[in-house]
Parts: sequence; C-alpha cells; structure tokens
Amino acid sequence: MRIIRQIHDNQFLRHNAVFFAGSIGVGALNYLYYPVLGRLLSPASFGEVQTLVSIFLQLNIFLTVLSLVVVNIVTNTGSDKKRNELIIEFERLALVVSFGALVASLLLQGRLQSFLQFESAWPFSILALAMLVSVPFVLRGAVLRGKQRFGLMSAGNVIAAGAKIVFSSLLVVAGLGTIGAIGGIVLAQAAACLFVAFWALRLGFKGETGERKVRLPNIRLLRPELRYGAFVLLGSLAITLQYSLDIVIIKHYFDAHVAGLYAGVASVARVVFFITASVPQVLISSVRMRPDAAKQNKTLLLRSAILLAAMGLPALLLLVLMPGLIMRLLMGDAYQAMSHLLPRLSTAIFIVSVLNLLSAYYLALRRYGIAIVSSIGVGLTYLLIFWHHGSPDAVVTSLLQGSIAMLCLSAAWIASSKLKEGSLWRARDSYR
Repeated sequence: MRIIRQIHDNQFLRHNAVFFAGSIGVGALNYLYYPVLGRLLSPASFGEVQTLVSIFLQLNIFLTVLSLVVVNIVTNTGSDKKRNELIIEFERLALVVSFGALVASLLLQGRLQSFLQFESAWPFSILALAMLVSVPFVLRGAVLRGKQRFGLMSAGNVIAAGAKIVFSSLLVVAGLGTIGAIGGIVLAQAAACLFVAFWALRLGFKGETGERKVRLPNIRLLRPELRYGAFVLLGSLAITLQYSLDIVIIKHYFDAHVAGLYAGVASVARVVFFITASVPQVLISSVRMRPDAAKQNKTLLLRSAILLAAMGLPALLLLVLMPGLIMRLLMGDAYQAMSHLLPRLSTAIFIVSVLNLLSAYYLALRRYGIAIVSSIGVGLTYLLIFWHHGSPDAVVTSLLQGSIAMLCLSAAWIASSKLKEGSLWRARDSYR
C-alpha cells in the first residue's frame, strides 16, 4: 500500500505507471499478433508480414518525428491558438507526405516485389495506405501525450493493437494472406483514430472556424520547428533502423523460409524494446526547456533510467537464459532452429532501448548532437552487417557489435558535452 501511495503522490511515477500499464497491454496484444499470424500463415508468408511491419516502422519514423515535435509544442507553447495552428499545419504536411508515399508505392510495386522476393506486389500499396490512415491517429495521440493524458493515449493504442489482431486474423482466414494481414492494420488504425480524435477535440484541439480545410501546409509557419524536426527525424531514424532493419536485410539476402524463421526470433527479441518504450515517451512530455529546470530534468532522466532497467532487465534475463522455451511458448516448434540467436539479439535490442532513452532526453532539450552521434553509430552497424552477412548468426553478431559501439559513441558525446558545459560555467564565473 505504501508503494502504491508513493506512486500516486508522485506525478512522474504516476504517469509512468499509467502509461506502462497501457504499454504492457498494448505490447501483449502486439506480440499476440505475431504468434496468431505465425500459426495462420506459412513461415514464408509470415516472413513477408514481418518484413512489411518492419518497413511500416521505418515509414512511420516520419510520423513519430512529427508526434515528438507536437508533444514538444504542446508542452512548451502557452497560446492554445498558436499551438493548434502549428499542429494542424504539421498534420497537413504529414498527409501530403503520406499520400506521396502511397503514389510512389503504386508506381514501384513491381520493383519492390522483385527486390524483396514477394509473391504479390499489392501489399506494398496497402502498407502505404496504412501510413496515410495513421496520420491523424499519431498526431492527435501526440496531443494527448503532450497534455499528459496517458490513460487516454494508452486506451487508443490498446484499441489499435486489439483491432489489428481481430481484423488481420479474419482477413487471413478469409484467404487474403499477406494482403489481409496488412489490411487489418489499416482498419485497426482507422478505428483507433476515431477514439483519439474525439478526446483531442474534448481537450481543445480544433481548427479555426471558417478555415479552408483542404490546402497545402503553410511551410512559412512551420519553418521555425522544421530544424528541430529534422534532427528528431535523424535521431529517430537511427534508433528505428538499429532495431528493425535487420529483418529487411535478412529478407533480401536469404530465402523466404530462413527469413520467416528469423522474423519469428526477431519478433520475440523486440519485446525488450517495446516493454520499455513508454519510459522515453513519458520523459519527453515531462522535460522542460526553461533554464531553471535543469536540475529537475536530470532527476527525471535518472528516474527514467532506473525504471527502464527495472522493466527491461528481467525480460532480457528470461530471453538470455531460456531462449528455447520462450520461442516454443510464443512462436511454436517451427521456429526452434534459430532460437540460439535470441540471447545475442535481445541483448542488442536492450542496448537500443537505452539509446532510445538518451536520444529522447537530449532531443527534448534540443541538443542535436545526439542525433548526429546516433546516425554515425547506425552507419557503423550497417557497415559491419554489409561486411559480415553470410549467415543470420553473422548479421546478429554485427548488430550487437554495432549497438555497443553506438552506446560508447553516445556516452563519449555526453561526457564531452558535460566537460564543455563545465568549462563554459567556469569561464563565466571567472569573467564575473
């Protein structure tokens, strides 16, 4: 009872508890999606679905970036009118980009099918449609996060994750295969969008009366935020590539059966990332850029790091010590052949979780160097994979080595920044 009371009285811990509880539910549903689809589809078809989901994550980096910018705007903008105007323009920008991705997917279907060895070209266009439908869901969800309404945001995510299982399973059983699995994501995003849009409206997010609804975004108005958005894009892209692009690489270099088996292992390893993903999101909405908030921000980072370790390390320990049992329980006997990869892959994913927390903190403070360092780290990782991709084991080892190097580079940048900051303060004191 004392622990529960302490969590209730501490706003930061309370928000983390609410969002973590929601994330556990969402994570459980998201991971239930893979075992369910893994049993409804052949390993080859399941490999296609995992590849498409990986591509969806990378396409959604753009929306993730805009959502982080929106959270920052909601957190630090005093005027409701200015806040709403900026968010609506960012939504227009996202819709234009997403529609462009849909058109590009229609034009490049054949090439994508050939490069990734798919049976059909249509899943790529369905995937782009899912991104288009995700725009209002992600940005209005960012408004809820910025307002620190984590319970509502978690409910929206639960709706999206649960509906994805239901719709995808029904469409796959109906005989639509990979197209049905991705089509279920489109329907699920649409259902969740209705929920978060309603609550964002209740919290004051709306356009000006009489404003023309259909038009191109006002880039002039967005320009001051686009520099920040560009660096957030760079940092988010690095983190997302670090934990997801290996699936695409395996799908390109190996046959469909091997790629499908690897996808099963990768989907289990990523539970370490998604179980801790709520911590950076709460941190972003809590960090303040005011000069007098520096001590409070550092305390928040320390508490977030402790929470991340408390959530991620037990899951990592299970995956490292019992890979065969975990794979059998979650994915079935068909995926046992690659269960030996789980300890190394899950360790790499835990390191990426730590990097995600550091990146979120420094980008919330608009310290852009962390994005550059992360990009160098991910570049090094994929140079290692390019040189050593003769087997899935080699790819996983390169990913682990690259993740360790990326963490070391980030730690060196943080230490260097603190030294420079200390030198600056000493110089100011001497001047005085």
